[in-house]
Formats: sequence, structure tokens, C-alpha cells
Amino acid sequence: MEEERKLLVGIDLGDEVTQINCFDFVTYEPVPVGRMRNGERVYEIPTALAVDPARSEWYWIDDENASREGMIRLNHLLQDVMRDDTIVIGKYSVESYQVLKRFLVKVLSILKEYYPNELIRKLVISVAEKEEKLTGYLSGICREIGIPHGNFVIQNHRQSYMYYAISQPKELWGNNVGLFEWDGDALYYSQIDIDRKAIPYIIGVSRKNLTDGIDWEKVGQMGSQQKAYAFVNAANTALYKQFVTTIYVTGKEFEKNWANDALKELCAGRRVFRGQNLFTRGACYAARELSGQGKLEHCLFLDEDMISGNVSLRVYGDAQVQDVLLARAGTLWSEVDESIDVIPDDEEEMQIIIQDVLRHETKAHMLSLSAFSGRENKMTRFTIRLRFADSNTCIVTLKDNGFGEFCPSSNRVWERYIRIG
Repeated sequence: MEEERKLLVGIDLGDEVTQINCFDFVTYEPVPVGRMRNGERVYEIPTALAVDPARSEWYWIDDENASREGMIRLNHLLQDVMRDDTIVIGKYSVESYQVLKRFLVKVLSILKEYYPNELIRKLVISVAEKEEKLTGYLSGICREIGIPHGNFVIQNHRQSYMYYAISQPKELWGNNVGLFEWDGDALYYSQIDIDRKAIPYIIGVSRKNLTDGIDWEKVGQMGSQQKAYAFVNAANTALYKQFVTTIYVTGKEFEKNWANDALKELCAGRRVFRGQNLFTRGACYAARELSGQGKLEHCLFLDEDMISGNVSLRVYGDAQVQDVLLARAGTLWSEVDESIDVIPDDEEEMQIIIQDVLRHETKAHMLSLSAFSGRENKMTRFTIRLRFADSNTCIVTLKDNGFGEFCPSSNRVWERYIRIG
């Protein structure tokens, strides 16, 4: 079954619209996946559903059935889901989890129209921010619908932006790269900074809210000249003394006519691109990289949700000392959950090796095996499990498994927290 999993899929789950891309191995680029509406493919899917409470039937919000009498419309589905565990409208109530599941299943079912016989090898879902409730819901839904834990990843917009920008031709990210997002009530600026002092390149991103006392929602209601002035002024402030030669802009506000002249002002010495599919394409590029099909091995992506060091267990095997990699730098800390079984051979301790790629330092942390003393050599098998509490703190767990009927397990568990950054 696993051999049939070929699809690399990126989804941008937004408050207003959701988009989906699938990787094309012919063009080696993400391609949009749209649903049929009035005989045409539509690539921006409203993040909204309508339900017939009498029949428990769910429809796209712009389906003609959604306008029938008695239908309940969830026009702001993601906001409704995040507000409470149960959505209550009049006498009708439904679990928020089930609403999000209905929506995600409908979105993923569009893939069957394109690829009826293929399964998902890697799914990356991009969200504005990784809120615990949302990521918990999405993880549970993916597992319920048959996507194994290792086949899906949830990442934020900053991470999708990094994957998108660095997947473009190198001349576009030869220097730093900027992104402006105008989501209606706020203007954000994100900048990718690249450390090229060593290989792999260290790719980082910072994000700023450019509100600074400006009501951007009100600015959006002003005339073209006022909007252009406010944006250009804020943009030049963010770019002051920054060596940025490529700029992306996204958000519906930038599709309006006022943006044409405003963006021309930013083009002096820079290349400027605008569009609404940056995050879904970035998620799709991430799916390519995380599936092992990528070409960015010379780059290491790091932000506050990613671990900054390689974590290995030093063992003796095949007549030599070797380091078994348990977690790789640049991995989302929430995605790390690795285990390895070990049988000590006259060893009183084991070593966890932390290689910090930012500081270029390597440290060894010793794990005592004194609790196993008193047993005959090679008569103890235990499991070492590695997880993370946050991006800077790994959790190493040792569990005594005994050695079959010769040496019963004590069922004892030891746990140690190690700082890596």
C-alpha cells in the first residue's frame, strides 16, 4: 500500500479561502487543484460550509443547495471551529471537530477527480499560526481518514514562505527576501535572512506587525492615493537599511488598482511579485522536501518552531562506534517522536550527542545505566524515546523492557530534559 502513495500535497487553510496544490513530477512544480463550479475549475475554495440539519448533509457554501430553506450556513467556518468545542446555532449543535473534519474531507476529495487511484505520500497543511487546538484537530482528522502520522505535517505561514522563496531560482534569493501581507485589518512584514558562511545555508525568518498606530482596516476603506501612500511609507520603514532585493506581496488588498503604482515604487533595485497562492505553493514545496524528493539539502530552515541541533545516540555496532540520528536540525519540534531499542554491552552510561548548527558546537550528555546494574551483561533491553517539550528542550525517556522470560521488565521509566539551544 505504501508504494502507491505518490501524491505530495500542500493546503493553505485560511480564514476566508482554502487552496490546495499537488506536486507535478513532470514540471517539477506545484500545480493548483480546483473544484468544479458552473463548468469551470475554481481554485480559491471558501472556508465555509452549509448543512441541512434534517438530513445531516453538507454542501459547499456556494452550492445551490446551500440556499435552500432551513439550511444552516457556516460562513466563517474556521473562526466558528476555534471559538468553542461545540457550534450552536438555534436548536442545532455540532462538534467543532466534526465540522472541520467535514470540510477537510471535502477539500481532499477534490484530489480524487485528478488522481483517482493514488494516495497521499506527504500532506503539508499551512495555517496562519499553529494554535494548539487547531493543530490537535487537524492531526486527529488526518489519522482518522487514514493518513499516517509520518505522512502529514502542519506548519505556519512563515515556514511555508521560507519553502516557497528558497524553491525559486537562486537569483531571487541571492540576497534577503521580503514579504508583505495585508489581511484586511493589519499589515505584516516577514523577512528571510540567509547565513551563507557554511554549508548548509541557515535560512531564518522574522515577522513584524507594521500597525504602529495605523488602523489598516480603515486605511483599506480610503481612496487609492491614501492607501498607496500609507503602504509605501510603512514598507520603506520596514526595508530601511535592509539588503532586500526580492519582495513578495499577498492579500486581497494588493489585487486592487491602487497597488499597481505603489508596488512600482518598491521596484527600484528590487524585483516585486504579487499573488494569492504563495502559502499553498510553499506547503507543496515543503511536502516535496519532507518526503525526501527535494533539492534543498544545501539549506537548513530554522524558525522558532524548529529545532536548531541534530540529536543523536552514540552506540557501538558493526564493530565500530557510530551516531544514530534521532532528530535532525530544522525539524518541527512537535513532529519529533523517535524510539530505538538498545542492549548494553558492559556499558554504564550512554551518550546523547547534541550538534548545535548555529553555534557550531557539539556536546555529549551522559545517560546513566546504573539502574540496570546487577543483571548479567547483555541481559537488558531498553527503549530510548526522544520527543520535544519545545524547540529548545528535548525529552529523553528510557524504559526498561527486561529480556524476555530470562529477565522480566521492571516497567520502570526514566526521563531527562536536555536543553539544546
